[in-house]
Order: sequence, then C-alpha cells, then structure tokens
Amino acid sequence: MSKHKKNFERPNNTMLRYGLTLLITVLLGTCVLAQDDLVTLEMLQKEAAQQATDVLIAQQNLRSASLQADAFRAGLKPRLDLVANFPNYFQTSTEVIQEDGTVAFREVELNNSFVGLFASQQIASTGGRITLESRLQRTDNLALDMKSYNGAPIRLSYLQPILAFNPLKWNRELFPMRQLVSERELEAARAEAALIATDRFFDLVAADQERRIAETNKTANERLYSIAEERFELGKINRGDLVQLRLELASAEQNLRRSERLVAAASAAIFQLLGKTYGNELLEPALPEGEVESAITTEKALRLLKDRRPELLRARLANREAARDADQIKRDLGPRIDLEARFGLVRNDLELAPIYSDPRSERILSVNLTMPILDWGERRALTKRAKGERALTEEIGRRVEMNLTSELLQLLEQWKIVQEELALATEIKDLANERFRISQESYTLGAIPLTELTLAQRNRDENTRAYAATLRAYWLTYARLARLTLWDFINNQPLGEE
Repeated sequence: MSKHKKNFERPNNTMLRYGLTLLITVLLGTCVLAQDDLVTLEMLQKEAAQQATDVLIAQQNLRSASLQADAFRAGLKPRLDLVANFPNYFQTSTEVIQEDGTVAFREVELNNSFVGLFASQQIASTGGRITLESRLQRTDNLALDMKSYNGAPIRLSYLQPILAFNPLKWNRELFPMRQLVSERELEAARAEAALIATDRFFDLVAADQERRIAETNKTANERLYSIAEERFELGKINRGDLVQLRLELASAEQNLRRSERLVAAASAAIFQLLGKTYGNELLEPALPEGEVESAITTEKALRLLKDRRPELLRARLANREAARDADQIKRDLGPRIDLEARFGLVRNDLELAPIYSDPRSERILSVNLTMPILDWGERRALTKRAKGERALTEEIGRRVEMNLTSELLQLLEQWKIVQEELALATEIKDLANERFRISQESYTLGAIPLTELTLAQRNRDENTRAYAATLRAYWLTYARLARLTLWDFINNQPLGEE
C-alpha cells in the first residue's frame, strides 16, 4: 500500500497512561500487559493474504489442481510396464469332449508362467493408443511331463476408436482452465483476506483513536480542573463551572477505560484473522498517509474484471464442461467404428530358442462397427437435457458478469466521491484541532467562558472521528476495487506480486 506514518502524534502523558494501566492490572490481579506493537495497513494486509484460513484452503486447492494437471500431462507421455505372472499353478479335473460327443474327465496339472514388457503411448488428438510389446509364455504340463513356449518377440499394435468420445482431447483443454481458475481463486482469497484485514485494521484505528482522544481530554481536563480550583478559591468562577470541569474529567477517564477495552477486542480480532493466539497484546495502528496516486479508469477496471475474476473464468469452464458432456452423450449413443491393427513376430514351440531365432510373422486388421437402430428416444432425451444444462450455464455466466460489472461501476463512483470526502475531512480535522488549541489558550487566560471551550473540544473530537471514518471508507473502497479486479493499482501489477 502507500507509505504509512510511523506513529500517531502522542500526548505528553504516555508514561502516565502506562502507569495507570499497570496499576489497574495489579489491582485487578490479572496478567494483562500493555504492549504497543506498531501495525501498518500494508503489513496487516500482506500477512492476512498469506495466513488467513480461506487463503490456506485456496492454496491447497491450487496445489491439487496443479498436481492433477501434471498427472494428466504425464499420462500423455510414453509409458513402460513390466507384467509377470509366475507361478500360475493349478491341479484340477476338467471335462474333455471326446470324438463321439461323450464327455470324459481328466486330471490336469499345469503351471502357466508369463512375462511381458509393454510400451504404450496415448494420442490425445485422436484418442488412439499405440503399444509396442514383447512377451513370453511357458506352459509346464506336469501330468504329461512336458513343456511348451508361446512368445511374441516384438509386436506393434494400434487401436483407434472412430466417432467415439475422446476424453483426452477435452481434458487437454479443461485441466489448464481448472488450474487457471484455482490460481485466480487463490488471488481472490488473498484479496478478500486483505479486505477483511483492512476492515479490522480500521476497527483498531477507531478504538485507538478513541483512546487517544480520551488521553488528550484527560490530560487537558486535569490541567483545566487544576486551574479552575485555583480560580474558584479566588472567587473568579462559580461552583457550577468547577463541577462541570470535574464531570468532563471523570467522563474522559471513563472513556479511556472503555477505549482500552475496545483496543483489546480489536487486537484480538486481528490475531484471530492471522490464525495466531492472542496473548493480551495491545496493538497500535499507524494511520496510512497519502493517497492512491495511480488513476483507476473505468475501461481498465472493466477489462481487469473480465480477465481476472475467478467467477467469470469458472463460468467459462462450466460452459466448456457442459459442451463436453453434450459431446459425450452424442458420441456414446451414436454410431461408432473401432479400428485395430497389429503387426509383429510370433512363435510357439517346445523349445525356447526358435521363439527368437525363427519367429513367424503376425498381421491382424479388425474393424468393428456399432450402429444404434432403436433406442426408444434415449439419445434424444439426454441430448435435450445436455443442451438445457449448457444454456443454463451460459445464462448463469451472463448474470454473474452483469452483477460483478454493476458492483464495479458502483465502486468506481464511490471511489470518486470518497476521494473528495477525504480531502475535506482532512481540512476540517486540522481546523477543528486549531480551534480547540486557540480556545484552550483563551480559556486559560479567562477570555472565553467554559461552554465555548467545551464546544470546541467536542467539535474537535467529532471531526477527529469523522476523519478516521472517512479514511476507513477510502481504504475499504480501494480494497474492494482491488478485490474485484485482482489488481494492485498503487504498484500497477497483479495483486499479490512482490
């Protein structure tokens, strides 16, 4: 974010505040310590964008999507498998049909062993598969005390479905889209965490601002009450003014206690956001100074919204998945042709050597046709359902884009207004502070009545709160713009990049 102040302007009674806090702690018998840890808006946003629970979940989802995409890409590369089966022994009695048609039962004792090496390659563009193999089988007939071999030293096979559904082609398109959606969802989770951090930061600012107002008022009222006591003894003011000042002092002390409690609650909420244990630390915020200097144009914001929001990318993904489902229904229930070709060398023999020294050629070509004739409207019904689901995904995507665009345009209008509000609030705050300082000096000299001083003090407090509220609205509006566009307008780069 922008540069931040290193600290608030602190009153001169810091040690008094610490002393009071320590005294209260001892009296109440608690172990709460006042620990001022300076927190900047930028620091809190960055830490929340890394530690928030939803961010951790989005990170794991991205890892899962990336690993799934890696596994798919690995599946498209050549694969090598060794298959073996030994021993494969069995002893049983089996029926054997004789030449005259009668059945005789014979004892069989065999051991069939097999070993094969297979290299395969999927073809994503066509859905086919190429296989190169070498295999050997040995059969031991233990009952007859003989053995035989059957082997294929080398065999090349190709299987190609025609007009069939090709999941590889679709997955090659869909897996990168899913990975991109997960990446954008992680960025969105970080942006959402930064927005929540901004809100909680200004909760802390509001509480700390109340504490500082109470501290300042308490110090000022202590001094004014001390002066008023002297002037009352001299008969220069009446008892009503003295009681009023005592009332103002008691109210300031009460507000100080209440504001310290609010600071503790705001600090605990920040620790909770970051997934850390709260140990009664009182955090101290540093107000951000300056403004966002980069221009946020409507054209750029809308373009970033359409390119980067995960909801829109997910809608496009859902549309493509619906198109895949429609394609699968069409091809699974439609005509299909399966082509299989096999070429190689084979041999069976009682000895092992001829299998490799004198093999025979093998050539196989097979074409299988499946043509649906009567399906009682199954294909038509499923196709109609798929078209309806695809139309629904398109409508949902359109509405999501419309809603996000409307939200963005509204935020851009708010951004223009809140920039003007912040400039005015800053000026009014400075003027109110100046007025209170002058009124305080004038009352000390006896030039103005107490009511005018009280009015100036309350006016200063109200405008200090109004400035903090406007500053909160300013940075929350910016954080919402950054969340919608996933763009860091201050550094003019994608959100989250260093």
